[in-house]
Amino acid sequence: MPPNRCFIPLVALLNLLGLGCSRSTPAPPPNPTTVAPDITVITPQQRSITWTIVVPGTTQAFEETALCARIPAYVRSIAEDPDKRNHPSYDRGIDIGSRVKAGQVLAELAAPELEEEQKQKAALVRQVEAEILQAQKALAVAEAAVAAAKAQVVQARAAATRAQALYDRWHAEMERINRLVASGLIDTQTRDETLHQFQAAEATRQEANAQVQSAEAAVARAIAERDKAAADIAAVQARREVARAEERRLAALCSYCRLVAPYDGVITRRSVHPGDFVTPNQQQPLFTLSRIDPVRVVLQVPEADAGWIREGQMVQVTLPGDSTSLRTAPVIRTAWSLQTPSRTLRVELDLPNADGQVRPGMYVSARIPVELPPHWSVPSAAIARIQDEPVMYLAENGKAVRVAVQLHRGDGRYIQILRYRRSSATEWSPITGQERIAIPATALTDGQALP
Repeated sequence: MPPNRCFIPLVALLNLLGLGCSRSTPAPPPNPTTVAPDITVITPQQRSITWTIVVPGTTQAFEETALCARIPAYVRSIAEDPDKRNHPSYDRGIDIGSRVKAGQVLAELAAPELEEEQKQKAALVRQVEAEILQAQKALAVAEAAVAAAKAQVVQARAAATRAQALYDRWHAEMERINRLVASGLIDTQTRDETLHQFQAAEATRQEANAQVQSAEAAVARAIAERDKAAADIAAVQARREVARAEERRLAALCSYCRLVAPYDGVITRRSVHPGDFVTPNQQQPLFTLSRIDPVRVVLQVPEADAGWIREGQMVQVTLPGDSTSLRTAPVIRTAWSLQTPSRTLRVELDLPNADGQVRPGMYVSARIPVELPPHWSVPSAAIARIQDEPVMYLAENGKAVRVAVQLHRGDGRYIQILRYRRSSATEWSPITGQERIAIPATALTDGQALP
């Protein structure tokens, strides 16, 4: 059989089976139509942006007081908690979790020797007060004696005046009689009788003067006794003040036998039981009391945001596990200086907590809205990131020119920009508001033609 007879049928067969060498390659399906995003050119605008500082925080008791013993004593009893009337008898005392009121007695201590000393000081005060009463009466007697002595002086001076008058009469009579005797009109016997009367009058005058001096001396003595009685009263009154001071000191020490809550709060720690001996130098407090209404919310604001915090600024606080429990409170106080090494500003809020839902030690999330002053701003779509560096595209000569940009703050819709720098430049250029910026930046490339 000739070779070409066999070859032709084989080729035909291969063609029929679609295995021939001359089979053409099918064309690929057309690509789906790609829709180019709309490119818009804008200019920066001056905008005031509300920016929110989000920081974590913790809650603390507004006040926490460690109640310690001030005197060595035994624990006589632990006061009962009115909210535990239905508890077993052994669990009715004030313990952790007990809510107490200001002035409520938490525990009573026993110091018998101190109590007896206070009684002794109180008795000493009563004794000194009795001595003061006695000294006052002695002063009254001394003042009466002074008055009587002064009356005796008046009486003695009156007698001295009478004696002086009698003396003057007989002195004049004596001179008259002497003249008559000298002239021979009367005898010497009459002169002698007159002389005796004159001498008696002189003696009476001297006696009266002596009585005046004696009465005046008695007045001086009575005044001295009166002054001594007054000084005795002052001395006893000073002793009374000393005794009262000692009594008050002992009373103050005895008052330490009653451990009292200084304010409304919750007992968070208790380390004492009836019968314990406690001392002032005991390191562990008997009770720890926390004020929980309000609670103190402590925020640590980073250094970059610290300059925006002001007292009175409203803060939104979200409690853990409950995103719907949004509470608002103003900034009450700040530390002003930053803490090292964290470089954060301590900010505190006072959060009302009448319902007791906020517990000290909770984690909270705080949002602090800040109204930034107007600044050159662009939509967020104008900013893209290349290798984590912010860039934007200027529309120049119908092309997109990529430039690096420094950002300030943003609110999600707009971003405030500070300046930009071209790839060929070494210095930054300020924003003037005349820049033509293409958006969206994520759909552009450097040098891309713009419609």
